[in-house]
Amino acid sequence: MTGRRPHRVPSAGATRDRILLFTLVPLGLFLFALGFIGASTGLTVVPFDPHHIGTQVAGLVLAAVGLTHWK
Repeated sequence: MTGRRPHRVPSAGATRDRILLFTLVPLGLFLFALGFIGASTGLTVVPFDPHHIGTQVAGLVLAAVGLTHWK
């Protein structure tokens, strides 16, 4: 025995989870922040969502889905 630890190759599922985590969470938080800022200031960021509730809900859902892939 040489005393070295065996090299561990991450599985495809772990790589997919990491990609989903690092893309969906920032995107969801960005959408939520856009909706919150739009609702606070009155600026229309998304033309089909004048009350900004849909943008905030979609952002929170994306962030929650991304966080479910945290291992």
